[in-house]
Amino acid sequence: MEKISQNAGKVLLEIYLFWKQKNDVPKFEELLKSTKLKDEELKRALKYCHEKAFIDLQIFSGIGMKKMDGHFLIKDIAARGVDIIEKPADKGGNKPFNVTFNFNTDFNIESIIKGEAKLF
Repeated sequence: MEKISQNAGKVLLEIYLFWKQKNDVPKFEELLKSTKLKDEELKRALKYCHEKAFIDLQIFSGIGMKKMDGHFLIKDIAARGVDIIEKPADKGGNKPFNVTFNFNTDFNIESIIKGEAKLF
């Protein structure tokens, strides 16, 4: 079972790649399909990214509904989201992305961005 933070990192990368290709962000349903995460896993990952200010997210919930049962609308990827992906490793070789999302050092962002590796 993966951690919420790891799912969030992969989801943020999916959003980033979609944004680079299409100059837009994916809809929730598109992310469900591409990530193969369960509805509740994706919602937790998106909420995590939003609270870290990596994406702009709006959650619509009706009266008596829990926030996490609402409709999630991804509005944009934030500059901070792009920065965390593109920022190079520090002098110690630690990549800010890997540290933030609890990935080991073998998680190669560059190969994913180039399309050489898969996220999910």
